[in-house]
Amino acid sequence: MTAQDKAEYKTTVADKHWRDEEYQWARILSTGHAAKGMVLLYIQKACTAFHEFEPAWKQGAIEQGHIEFLRKRMANRVRHVLVTIENNGLDRVNGVAELRKILSFIESAETEDELAEITERLHMANHVLLDSLEED
Repeated sequence: MTAQDKAEYKTTVADKHWRDEEYQWARILSTGHAAKGMVLLYIQKACTAFHEFEPAWKQGAIEQGHIEFLRKRMANRVRHVLVTIENNGLDRVNGVAELRKILSFIESAETEDELAEITERLHMANHVLLDSLEED
């Protein structure tokens, strides 16, 4: 992001990792490429779902025994990203194969613990995907 771009967008985040992510989102969104913007939106929604689920599960805020419901909801989030990618000819970018694997892991998760373990893997795939979309 150029100095000019930074002047036009002011982040709300102090943490360097989050700030760098936010600036990347701003760069992707500012290109005007609607499909890339929508992929960004959908992958962020999927990541957010996992980033909220994992600590809630670990803190006991989610009752055990709802794996079928959770698995279906989380898989739908990732599936939506993949369908958007495929429908818009972006399936050549890095990270898509990993998202497909993650979807398979989500669909086969037998416990809430297994589902929570996917969080960081999805986060890393998100980085690879968005870096690739930005370079594309």
